[in-house]
Amino acid sequence: MSSPHPAALRARAEQLVLEGHPAKEVARRLGIAPQTVYRWRRAAASGSDLARARARVDELEREVLLCREVIATMGQMMPPKDGTR
Repeated sequence: MSSPHPAALRARAEQLVLEGHPAKEVARRLGIAPQTVYRWRRAAASGSDLARARARVDELEREVLLCREVIATMGQMMPPKDGTR
């Protein structure tokens, strides 16, 4: 099923949102429903940006686990000097 809105309208809406205009204002200015703008934003974000963000989150979670393992190992090998910690 094709969209009832021209591609140029969608591109203009995306441009206005990227410039920082609220979705409701963009919808009003272009004469479309606000939900249409929200749906277009969600569809655009669900593509490559979302995949990259998920990959980055996975990478950071692995780094956190590695750091925790290093801290635990160092704590076993080199306990605090005076034991008050």
